[in-house]
Order: sequence, then structure tokens, then C-alpha cells
Amino acid sequence: MRWAAGGSHELRPDGRLAQLAEWVLERLGEDGEPPAHEAIDFLARHAGLVEPTPHLLVLGQAGASAESIEAAVAERARELLRSQDYDFFGGAVVQREALTLVVVALSTRRLRLDPVPRRVDRDELRLRGEIAEGYERPEVAVAPPAGEVRRVRAGSGPAFDVRVPLGPPGRYMVEVLAHGPRGDTVLANFPVWVRTTPPSELRLEGEASEDADASPEAVADALFRNINRARGERGLPLLERHEGLSEVALAHSRDMVAGGFVGHRSSSSGDAPERVRAAGYRSGLILENVGRGYGAAEIHRGLMSSPGHRANVLNPDVTHVGIGVVGSREGGRDVFFVTQVFVRMNRRIDPESARAELLRQINEGRAARGAEPLEADPNLSRAAQEGAEAYFARPELSQQDVVDDASASLRRFSMMFRRVGGLMAVVGDVAEASRLEPVFDPELRYIGVGVAQGDRADVPPNSVAVVVLLGWPR
Repeated sequence: MRWAAGGSHELRPDGRLAQLAEWVLERLGEDGEPPAHEAIDFLARHAGLVEPTPHLLVLGQAGASAESIEAAVAERARELLRSQDYDFFGGAVVQREALTLVVVALSTRRLRLDPVPRRVDRDELRLRGEIAEGYERPEVAVAPPAGEVRRVRAGSGPAFDVRVPLGPPGRYMVEVLAHGPRGDTVLANFPVWVRTTPPSELRLEGEASEDADASPEAVADALFRNINRARGERGLPLLERHEGLSEVALAHSRDMVAGGFVGHRSSSSGDAPERVRAAGYRSGLILENVGRGYGAAEIHRGLMSSPGHRANVLNPDVTHVGIGVVGSREGGRDVFFVTQVFVRMNRRIDPESARAELLRQINEGRAARGAEPLEADPNLSRAAQEGAEAYFARPELSQQDVVDDASASLRRFSMMFRRVGGLMAVVGDVAEASRLEPVFDPELRYIGVGVAQGDRADVPPNSVAVVVLLGWPR
């Protein structure tokens, strides 16, 4: 096929992409639909391509001349090149009676990688190459057959030469990332088989029915189910879906569609931490996945095949996720742009149950030290609870203000106690307050526990305020 188009990068022909286009052309469905994403990825890796799965352009015209076919393909390609900087292409054409079918495979390459064997029989994998101009800080991420993703920093760039330790036999997914204009970017993603023969054929199962004629909302729902299914299968805590974070994710997906890109960094909203903070949420752990595809099942499998994205989905420390999906029309099909925002937030609690559990944990700790259990005093408990609630109701109060006010409210009960003391902690988990040292005083007999949950500008969302008032008997 003879073809060229403009863009910020000049397109160059590639024989492996032409081979891929020919394979896809032979496997088009009756209505011209391409094979499943896994099949395209399998064929691309079989051909020796290591960059992210090439983009396919499929076009069919009845009774058209060669010139009109070429013009139609060039026009479609120019549309893509206005938003994506492809470097290489390969094409194939076939005639089915009066119908001319064309498949063009487009690829973005931002690194040069020395050849990597598909099968590795050593205890380490060596990767050598060079990332393109405009990219820096290369990193290698490897997902073993089981266990956590391993990351290896590869210097500042552009050249890199790293050795990644390998473990048990099986299929390892290898990814090379670098920081570029759109943030951290996947430059290569491919499997290697360690002391195992690579497969020569692929067996596909049917696509999930949830992908048929799916809406963006249905895709988002399915992605959330898939995330928690993957976490549940590995014994990880399930994530809560957060409406506010979903709005943050949706805004970025809209930005990607409008700007014609798939990436983490936006010229208008910055990166994921900046977007989350701008929305008023605070967290010490903010992760993001972005992607595109034709259905939830395909998108989820693609993310889980990427070591970096997989590590985010299976991060044991995140607690909440926001998912935003936007649909766009592409070549007669709906394509979905997806943003997943993962953060660590404090989970919602039941304050009454938390108070009882905290007292139980404190007395358990006292027993371990040979001290008698504490008795919950109703006056101490009432004052402690009012103080905990006031911390969120009156943001001008400091923690010391809360303790001072709660202690002052007990003056009318001063004859009941030899001494009254108070302390406060703002925690993410009530159990953290069970280790406060003053509660283990062996002479202490009475306690009041107050627990409230809420938001303030100076603490993380869903923070838990714990006020403890202590009474020593006369």
C-alpha cells in the first residue's frame, strides 16, 4: 500500500505493521469489525512490536476506485493525526466481490529498544535502549505471574541499561515508562516467558455481554465491578466508589476527548494530584489510570496487562476510586476514554460502635499491663462526645481548645474525682487512639470516650476526632 499523511511526525512505513494489518484484514468479521483486542495484541507481539498496541483504521467502500479509496484512507488518517502523533504505519487491501476493504495499523514509538527474546532462561532480564527526545526518567515495571509489580528506575535518560531480577517460571509482563509532555507514559509493553515456551496460538473467550451497546455509565459501572473483583480474588480490601472523585475523573476524560489525547497531564488541569486537590480532596496517596477502548472488558484487560496500571488497581493502601468514562464515535464504533482515580481516604464509621470498640481495645491493653479495666462514666462520656462533635462543627477550635472546653464543663462534677484529665487525637482509624499512653495509668478508674467523623480544611476528608476524658477516684 502506498500512502502518507502529515502531522507533527512524518509517517514511515513498517513491514511488521503491514504484516499485522494483513493478519487483521484476514480476520475481519462479516460487518468489517476487527478481531478482539487480545488477538490484535497477540499478533502485534508475535510480529515483534513492543510499543503499545497499534491503532487500527478499518475502511470499506463498494465500487470505489483506487484513487478514491486512497483519498478516504488519507482523510481518516489525517483526522487521527490531528490528535495523535503516530510515527509508523503499515497497510493491507483486499477485494471482497464489489467491496474494497482497507486496514491501516498506526504506531507511536518513543524509544529504541535492543531486541528482547520472547523466552528467557536466565534469572534476570536485561533491557537496553534509548528514549526519545522530550522524555526523561525511564523506568521498568515488571509484573510476575504472581505477586507484586516490581519497579526498577533506569536513570535520567535518554539511554538506559537495566537488569531486572526474575523469579518462578511463567509469563511476565514488561513495561518501559518515561515522563513526557503528558506525564508518565507507557513507551513499551510486552510479555516475556521465563523458562516457559511462548504460546503459538491464542484461544479467545466471548466478550462480556456488558460491552454490547454499552453507555459510558454502564462501562464505568462494569469497570468498578472488575476492579473489586480483581482485588477480591487477591484478598485485598474492596474499594468504595466516590462520587466527588468520579467527577474529577469524568472531567479529565472529557478533557482527553476534547484534546484528542490519552495521558495523565493536561494543559488546563495539570496532573492527577493537582486535579484532586483543586476539587477539595486531600490525601497522601493519589494514583491514576487512563485508557481508551471499545468496552469495559477490553479496557480492564488492557489495564491489567500493563504492570504500572495493574499496580494501581491492586494497590493495598488505596480505599476509594472515582471512575469517569466519556464516549466518542470512531469509524462507526463507540470508543470510550476512561480515567480512574485511586486515593487513600478514611472510611465512614459508626461513631457509637467505634466508642465501644475503642474502650474494649483500651481495656485489653490495660489487662496486658496488669491494670484494672476502666469504667465508662456517663458525665465524662457526655462531655467527651460533645467535644468531639464540636471539633467539626466549629472549625475555629484547635484540639487543645476542645480538650480545655470539655474539661471545663466537668467542673461541677469535681467532687466526684480527685483529678480529671483530657486528651484528643485526630486519626484515620479509631484503633490508633487505643495506644495513647495516659489511658494505661494503673491508678486511673473512669473514662469518657467521644468519637465524631467529619471534614475540616486542616485535616484529611472523613477524619475521626477522638476525645478521651479521664477521671481518677478520690
